Amino acid sequence: MIAYAAGGNPPLGMASSRRATIRLIGALVVVPNILFLLAMPFYVAVRTISPLFYLLAAAAAYFLPAWAAYPVFLLAALLDGALVAMLAFNLPVGDAIDTLAFLATIDVAASSVYVAFILAMIATALTAAWLFNRFRPDAPRASPTAVAFAALAVIALDTGVNRPFSGAAPAFDSAIVQNDLTADRIAVSGRNMLFVMVEGLGAFADPQERSLLADILQDVTRGGRYWLTSGTSRYSGSTTGAAARELCGRWGSWVDFMGDRTFDCLPRRLSEAGMSTLSFHGYSRDMFFRHHWYPQIGFERSTFLEDLAAEVPTPTPARCGNVFKGLCDTEIVNVADAALKADPDRRKFVYVLTLNTHIPYEPSAIDRLDCGSAAPAIDNRTVCDLTNLWSDLFRSVAAIAQDPDLPPTDILIVGDHQTPLWERAARRHFKPGLVDWYRLESLRSAPAGAKARLASGAGAR
Repeated sequence: MIAYAAGGNPPLGMASSRRATIRLIGALVVVPNILFLLAMPFYVAVRTISPLFYLLAAAAAYFLPAWAAYPVFLLAALLDGALVAMLAFNLPVGDAIDTLAFLATIDVAASSVYVAFILAMIATALTAAWLFNRFRPDAPRASPTAVAFAALAVIALDTGVNRPFSGAAPAFDSAIVQNDLTADRIAVSGRNMLFVMVEGLGAFADPQERSLLADILQDVTRGGRYWLTSGTSRYSGSTTGAAARELCGRWGSWVDFMGDRTFDCLPRRLSEAGMSTLSFHGYSRDMFFRHHWYPQIGFERSTFLEDLAAEVPTPTPARCGNVFKGLCDTEIVNVADAALKADPDRRKFVYVLTLNTHIPYEPSAIDRLDCGSAAPAIDNRTVCDLTNLWSDLFRSVAAIAQDPDLPPTDILIVGDHQTPLWERAARRHFKPGLVDWYRLESLRSAPAGAKARLASGAGAR
């Protein structure tokens, strides 16, 4: 028998043992990854390098007291979960790190699924740490090559099965570009423009499912006031990346607009052309510092949750959503409607960013698509619920379009990014790398007074 110094580790470099290797693979590879391996046939959680985090945790913990293994393995689990979220919501590494500053605005406890997932990851990390401490004497006799290959095998399996929707940024594309909606064309038309950026609206793979939303807008055209066109556009990044794409004609994110200077974006060009540029969002102004960079890209006035909650008398306006709980999208759209009708001689560009369909979501109180029945409009419950929520929004937009008091207004509805679904079966309902867009082009002419007012402006580019 070999004796070691009290409280110390056995020396490294001893002959390898199959039993020791199997024990370490179980503690450092199987246990930390078991949750994802069991869920893999049904759920998508792209992890890429995450299995290596636990090997690094073990390497660090080996030279620390036994109690220190627990916080070290918890740190590995934190990095693992952060990577899963980053890839699921299309956040570049830099953006993901910066996003940590906004965690205080997110109510993670509102989602029982998220709470269960976090607790499960904590449990597996602590179990892995306990097993590592128990098998610590085996570490010098284990084959590091075999343990590393086991972790790499998990990575290879994850890469082969959990393919993310988008990889490298594609050639630039946007709904604005496809419709040739330059600042000059928008301004010269003399009409308002309502732009609705829809959270998580990907591109439906089934035309029949897509028609559940398109038909709502098609009904608007029957009065002869609008012409409906639709299509798909490529995307890159997350929600702020969608703003860069559609409003500034580039791939990017919010960090690109944080400087103390103005940016040559569509809202700024329209403002210089004499149009009023307004934005509305039902979440906190602090999220991604939108209150700072929205004026930088040309919005003259931006209205957020804090502003609307203060303006609406008691009782406090209703809240919608789950982890990202804010004002209800349908109410925000109605506020935008009022802005469009105010001062009818002043042309407006109104930008609405929705919120309530952010994953995880709260189902709509009105189940128009029979999602909870035996014969739902879409056979996947998650996709059906989300489409039902989107249909609430589309109906609100359709009601605005049909309002006889609305000045001539073009309406563009665009998805921000892929629908970030965890369920493998749900993801099959959407086309990879694409978002849907819908355009209602007004067939009415702008009032002469509005055109004259624009003509006296600085002119668009």
